[in-house]
Amino acid sequence: MALQTLQTHDADGDDWTAGEEVVAKAASAVPWLLDQAGRVDRDRTIPDDVAAALIETGIFRLAQPRRFGGMGASPSLMWRAVFEIARGCASCAWISGLTCANLLVVGRFSEAAQQEVFAPDSSPVVPLLTGGVGHDIKIETRDDGIMLSGKWRYASGIDLASWVGLLVNPAPTDGRAEPVLVLVPADAFTIDHDSWHVIGMRGTGSKNIVLESAFVPHHRMMDWAALQVGEKHASCPNDEPAYRFPLNALLAMSVIAPTLGVASAVAEEYAAIVSQRVQSNGQGKQVADRSSHVDLAAGIATMDMLRNVLITEVEAIERKVERGQTLSLEDRALLRMKIAIAARKGLSVAQELFAGVGGSLLPEGTRIERQFRDLHAMSSHFLLQPDPIGEAYGRLLLGLDLPAGARL
Repeated sequence: MALQTLQTHDADGDDWTAGEEVVAKAASAVPWLLDQAGRVDRDRTIPDDVAAALIETGIFRLAQPRRFGGMGASPSLMWRAVFEIARGCASCAWISGLTCANLLVVGRFSEAAQQEVFAPDSSPVVPLLTGGVGHDIKIETRDDGIMLSGKWRYASGIDLASWVGLLVNPAPTDGRAEPVLVLVPADAFTIDHDSWHVIGMRGTGSKNIVLESAFVPHHRMMDWAALQVGEKHASCPNDEPAYRFPLNALLAMSVIAPTLGVASAVAEEYAAIVSQRVQSNGQGKQVADRSSHVDLAAGIATMDMLRNVLITEVEAIERKVERGQTLSLEDRALLRMKIAIAARKGLSVAQELFAGVGGSLLPEGTRIERQFRDLHAMSSHFLLQPDPIGEAYGRLLLGLDLPAGARL
């Protein structure tokens, strides 16, 4: 069921100022989230009180259309808020980032579908399973929609979900399979609560789900190819530029924002450890070690640079979208490549910091140990891998055809 909002918000007024307030609230929640992160990790899900605190920041309202009580805010504001949350809890940031992106996708669906998802007095969480994670899928085509059943993995945030989006292939039209994204109520699924035992990102609760059988009407279906290039349903009334942002860049930003946020948290925790740690060679406290000063300074500066570069890139695309400009494949591929490079660079710098505190990584349940596990899991996401996007972008630059399955 959809989580209930904690208070009623006025959608009128200066949305930019309201968005900045959300970023500030996310930042102010960091100390509390740091204290909750261990519990989130142990529970293997986001507890209700933690989810309520995330809702209270207003972060999910950023992605909801104004006509449904949201802000319809720019994606750059969302990623700034997610980055702050990641400094407190990796799993909370992961769910927040995915939810923001996914709600922007839902905001491109039909008017009828949005009326269902953005119900009054709710804060919807909508996992989108689009990465080939389904199996045993059966589809029966009807005149007014499809009957759907199947099994899916990695349903991040399913314990909090109100709806679930699934990428499926109905019967081919003219000999071609045309993938569509469909929306199904979350209560139609059975959740395997014992299916999420992993090393990192435990708190996301990305469990396996089963759909025995559900009817999906046409108004809850969207052409996947159209979504990828930023198109909306013909009956979609939302005119905010956020709902025209390129889909795959949007989804990639939803995972790089929490990843870089956790990398920044590593630098902050490194400083806390170094300030108290006695070096193993018995030569005094590590806080006096020159190399530790350099590593910390480089880590903080690099994370800040990577974050600012990506936010600047997103803002540049936002301006193009606002002006109604068509983004080329090269534009989209370049942003995707920068995102992948940022992920690799962020992980590399964090590795230097991990090495600098050595044995402090080993005690299970410590903050730095959890960050080590989470950051490696996050940076392994398929949307952050440099080789697939590098091949696609390189081929574009050389005037060659894109490889099959390229997601730009």
